Amino acid sequence: MTPARGPWTREPAELWPVRVAAVAMLLDALLLITHVLHRSASVLDPDGSSFFPFRRPALWNGGLDGSLVELFGLLQLGAAAVLLLGDGLRGPARRVLAAWGGILLLLLADDLFRIHERVGARLALDRLVPSLGATTAQELGGLLFWAVSGLLLVGGLVRLHRRSAPAARAASWTLLTTVVPFVLVAVGYVLLGLARPGLLDGPEGEAVALVRITVKLLTTTLLLVQALRLTASRP
Repeated sequence: MTPARGPWTREPAELWPVRVAAVAMLLDALLLITHVLHRSASVLDPDGSSFFPFRRPALWNGGLDGSLVELFGLLQLGAAAVLLLGDGLRGPARRVLAAWGGILLLLLADDLFRIHERVGARLALDRLVPSLGATTAQELGGLLFWAVSGLLLVGGLVRLHRRSAPAARAASWTLLTTVVPFVLVAVGYVLLGLARPGLLDGPEGEAVALVRITVKLLTTTLLLVQALRLTASRP
């Protein structure tokens, strides 16, 4: 006689997204705490006698490339991209998910190789508008790069969305609602820096930067969990 299943005896595949979400959220919280401790060290411990484990910006400053926060986010982003690509290439009715995987891979490549920063620097908008500083011109050029790239990517995504099955379209809408807040925060951060450069240098800037880092990290976690959920629920 087969024993009745309780709430904790579901199929292992169904538990993967829950388990990954729990572990990833815990690591997100720990990494964000270390970022706050690192940024607070100079205030809480000006003589440097304590907080020494959190004083290395290369490790603990989540706003820097190569930090643990950045690397963990990229790891989650890459895993989500691979899962979505694999799921979307199973048939024409799921191609929109493959498109999402490709977009996430592009975001991963951009973070690894600093594509939009390089393009923004090459555009040299400060030559066209001398009032712009070099850093401001680079950020504005990077935003312009993503505006043009985004239009092209959205156009292809919409076409595949219309050709996909209802279940894939529903998953695509969920992915979109996950990504939109991060895009708004990222664009808002750049525009705020352009409008009020001095604001990002003080305590208000620390708070704004923490919001941006938190939203970015949590977005990669949610994308990974959603990709795992799609993989676990497919027949």
